[in-house]
Amino acid sequence: MEFYKKIYFKLRPLILPIDKILEYIPPRATILDIGCGKGLLTKHIKNFEYYTGVDLAANPREADNNIKFVKDDCLTYLNNDLSNYNTFLVIDLIHHIPVKQQLIFLKTLINSLKSGDILIIKDINPRNLILKFWNSFHDFVMSRQIIRYLDFNKFEKNIEDKIKILDHFHSRILLYDHYFLVLKKS
Repeated sequence: MEFYKKIYFKLRPLILPIDKILEYIPPRATILDIGCGKGLLTKHIKNFEYYTGVDLAANPREADNNIKFVKDDCLTYLNNDLSNYNTFLVIDLIHHIPVKQQLIFLKTLINSLKSGDILIIKDINPRNLILKFWNSFHDFVMSRQIIRYLDFNKFEKNIEDKIKILDHFHSRILLYDHYFLVLKKS
């Protein structure tokens, strides 16, 4: 791995509000982390039954007894049976999905949830132009991608009848403005 990426993964917990994510994961959760990257959250999640992380960057060899990584495309992975999970994480993934597929991805995921399932979405909040530019630059350097932001306000209005919004909020850490949406299937 390139030197700057090693540094990034060491520093990532300083800019990712992990505690906010953990707050909404229920005890004994069965977790599907869609877009898990290198599996950073597995170092912080406690009291879960099992965890599956899906990402093109995932390393299946780094699995543990109750932790499994699947190297796969996050969009196509939704075609699998997801009924074994009750907690779904989508952390900093949406802005990497092509604009025309963002809502399709989220609606497909929501439709696959069972009653009582939790969906935690955390993505970059593009409301501040300077921070938006910084985050776009950051992602271009780290992933060699031009990112695309989802209008979460529109998204929230389109899903209100399909799923309950438990919480939505913004959190800023240094130059990173985060948007959180915590949902529960009725």
